[in-house]
Amino acid sequence: MTVRAGDRTQRNMGEPAADCSFLTFNLFADLPTFRHLDRRLEITAAAIAAERPGVVALQEIVRSKPCGDIGVRLCELVNQRCNGALYQLHYTPADGLGEDEWKFDEGIALMSRYERTSHDAGMIKYSSQVRISASVGSQEYRLPDDRVAMHIRYLVAPGFELDAYGTHLTDRNEQSESVAIRVRQARQLVEWVESTSRPANPILIGGDFNDVPDSDTIRTLTESGFIDVHSAAGADPGYTNDRNDLDLEAPQASPNQRIDYVFFRPGRSRSFKIENVRLFLDQPSPEPAGQWLWASDHFGVLVRLTLA
Repeated sequence: MTVRAGDRTQRNMGEPAADCSFLTFNLFADLPTFRHLDRRLEITAAAIAAERPGVVALQEIVRSKPCGDIGVRLCELVNQRCNGALYQLHYTPADGLGEDEWKFDEGIALMSRYERTSHDAGMIKYSSQVRISASVGSQEYRLPDDRVAMHIRYLVAPGFELDAYGTHLTDRNEQSESVAIRVRQARQLVEWVESTSRPANPILIGGDFNDVPDSDTIRTLTESGFIDVHSAAGADPGYTNDRNDLDLEAPQASPNQRIDYVFFRPGRSRSFKIENVRLFLDQPSPEPAGQWLWASDHFGVLVRLTLA
């Protein structure tokens, strides 16, 4: 599915311009079984190498002994297909558990072929988190669900810096003082973006927000001046996930909710044009013996912009 921008254009003819592309994709680590992970990473790497997005916001990056470092593995596969070390990956852990061979951590990453201009990747762990526990016998154990956001500033082209952000909000519906924790995370994200971005720079935020377009979570961003790029570019529903879960080996999918987003805000005195928005890996890969395999239980969102 591709949506073209229509009239969502703010660019003066004759101005210097730079092309900018941004992809968000939840890899679906499928912890602890990691079903078909090797093949799914190959499918994802081939698709990224074919599209060559400038920045990729990744969710569900797991590091553990059984699966290795999923982010590093993916980045290496992409660069192999690009015939060189084109992309660099920066990872931010969100939470983890276990010891020795059972130890793992999970987080998010930004992977980019643009030059980084910020010295380090910035990150926050949200102050509002869902606390999940399980009882085994007389012991109660905390289960990991902490969520984070990260930020890197890139040079898209001479004279064009970009503040890029990635996040993955909780999928739980718990509240704190009658406000959904997911909404509190979105509010803190907006505050953090405001405090860490440069006024002249365009901003792109990508991630799995685990909420639908008319939710308070998403309104927190749009009412703060961030453009939901898919919504701005067209009327197609752009579903990215099946709330009833997707069978990775099914020949067809039945997506029914849009929970993965790219948000954009132009820099001060900057103009832009949304060239197109499309779903990423929204079809299964044909496998041997007539089988099928989906890269993830989410579809990604790929955005192409012209900045001026």
